[in-house]
Amino acid sequence: MGIGSPPRPTTMETDRLVDDYLGRLEEAAAHLQRSRRSELIAEIREHIEAALREEEAAGEVAVRNVLERLGPPEEIVEAAEPPPEADQVPTGKLEVAAMVTLVVPFIGWLFGIAMVLISRAWLNREKTVATALALLPALAFLTLALFDSYSESTSSTLEVLLFVLWVIGGLPAALYLGVAAAAELIRRRATPSIVARP
Repeated sequence: MGIGSPPRPTTMETDRLVDDYLGRLEEAAAHLQRSRRSELIAEIREHIEAALREEEAAGEVAVRNVLERLGPPEEIVEAAEPPPEADQVPTGKLEVAAMVTLVVPFIGWLFGIAMVLISRAWLNREKTVATALALLPALAFLTLALFDSYSESTSSTLEVLLFVLWVIGGLPAALYLGVAAAAELIRRRATPSIVARP
């Protein structure tokens, strides 16, 4: 049957198979932008309808064959995703140095943030979160230190808080970046190679 032929009549079962597949596709593409997700689902729906028109026989078997050739929705979404930001690379010496430097009080926070920003191993989103995690303790430390310098009496609680901020101020940012790097490493190892289907 040619491409220009009218679509074959469908049954509730074939409709259910297609709807289930598209539902799984939408779920797998939930992290994509809404416009890209809608576009992808529309493209796959059109592809399914065109493929069914080419099938020799209509029915559930034809639908299952078409969906099997398409492959798992997760692989379709992965193939449709844009490439990683700025050619994201695996964690290397620069990233390890950045995480270690962030733990060094105060001056280390600044150098650590600079190294994080020039790294290509972390996404822009991760860099933004890490920078905020590093700067917030630094700002809190400076604010409390300024308050303490103008205060007539020094509170022991305030001194302890200043000491804690001084020692572990960059630790949350370093831990966050370490978790992000580990998650990316796991994802790279777990992602199978997508083999083109006939």
